Amino acid sequence: PPPTTGSQTSSAGRVIEEFAPGERMSITRFQGSLLSGDAFDSDELLGQVAVYNVWGSWCGACRTEAPELVRLANETRESATCVGINVRDNADAARAFERQFSVPYPSVAAEDSAEALLAFGGALASAAVPSTVVLDRAGRIAARVIGPLTYSTMSALVECAIAEAPSPE
Repeated sequence: PPPTTGSQTSSAGRVIEEFAPGERMSITRFQGSLLSGDAFDSDELLGQVAVYNVWGSWCGACRTEAPELVRLANETRESATCVGINVRDNADAARAFERQFSVPYPSVAAEDSAEALLAFGGALASAAVPSTVVLDRAGRIAARVIGPLTYSTMSALVECAIAEAPSPE
C-alpha cells in the first residue's frame, strides 16, 4: 500500500512523498515545445489529475520504469494525463526512446525542460532523474517519487488524487 498522507518512505533507491491538501504547493504555469513539435501549456491540464515524469534516454532507471509509466498512462487515460519532461537529451535519441517503449503521452523537449522544472518550485530537478509528480485537479503537487517508480506505487498515488473531490473554484 502507498504511504499515508504527509508521509515519506524510502526503498529501492526511491523516495515517495504524499502531501495533504493543505500542504500542497501549486506549480506555476509553463509553456514549451513537445518532442512532437506541438506547443504545450501546463494550464491546459488544470481541472484534471496530471502526472509529470522527468526522464532522459541516457538514464538506465528511466528505461527500467518506462514500461510501468506506459501501463499507467494507458490504464488511467480517462482520468489522468501523463506528460514527460525530457532532460539533457537530444531530440532524436528522445524520440527513439519513445518509439522503443511505445510511450503514449507527450514529452516537453529538453531545450524547454529548464523552464518546466522551475515551474515545480524545486519539487523536480534535472539532477534527480527519474522523478515524477502527481498534481491534483487544482495544479498542486499531491505526491512525488524521486527515483524509479513502479506501476503499483504510481497507480495508488494517482488513484488517491483522482478520488479526491474536485477543488471548489
